[in-house]
Amino acid sequence: MLNNVQRLFSHHMIQTFGCDYSTSGITLEALQTKLRDFLERRTADGPRHDTYLIFYSGHTHKGTGAWALAGGESLHLAQLLELWKEKNAGHCSRLILVLDTENSLPWVKEVRRVDGIYIAVQGAELSTTRVDPEAGDIPLLGDFTSEWVEFNCNPDSDTQWSEKGRTVTAIYSVSKRWSDYTLHLPTGSDVAKHWKTHFPKATYPMVHLSNWCCGLNLFWLCSVCLRCFRRCKLAWFPPAVLDTGQGIKLVHS
Repeated sequence: MLNNVQRLFSHHMIQTFGCDYSTSGITLEALQTKLRDFLERRTADGPRHDTYLIFYSGHTHKGTGAWALAGGESLHLAQLLELWKEKNAGHCSRLILVLDTENSLPWVKEVRRVDGIYIAVQGAELSTTRVDPEAGDIPLLGDFTSEWVEFNCNPDSDTQWSEKGRTVTAIYSVSKRWSDYTLHLPTGSDVAKHWKTHFPKATYPMVHLSNWCCGLNLFWLCSVCLRCFRRCKLAWFPPAVLDTGQGIKLVHS
């Protein structure tokens, strides 16, 4: 499983923060400290990253999907969202959770009701009713990760997520405003700073004129209608494969 995750990160040039692999579990305090440090990370130039991705595979509680931790403790989605809101306050980054667990469905359903932030959950369901235990084909944790990484790293992958009779199925959901998200583009001040560094002063008025023209939103009503349409379309008719715009695709069976 670790090799598959490393392959995904390497293929899409994702900066790795670290990995905690433990057979005895991790405490809630240690996990929250790790998450805070991760969610505070910024690019080398100073701004926050466009996207933060967290992968988890392990024991979870049935019914809530909460991560089962050492000492009988657990991490609920609400706790993770509070950490994210705290560290991402005033910024427009997005968070992607990839869960290879037996009970990811509760988190997938819950994130659909989240408003005001950009968050997506990619989960999996392991079906034991479609297999013969004596044949030894019972789906295990890690099977979804293997297929999902292959699908995201190999353009010629023949994985058919909608194939009937699958023992490992995929499911994802996104927050209400996910479709509003756009990758970070240079601001007017960024353009002005670059221009002043590389061009003579005589051309500065052109920068101000350009920023003023770009600041005009003559079609604001159309953009509002289009935004509402995208939200409704994603909520009511989610695509089988959702491209995040950075190479990673979310899928459901």
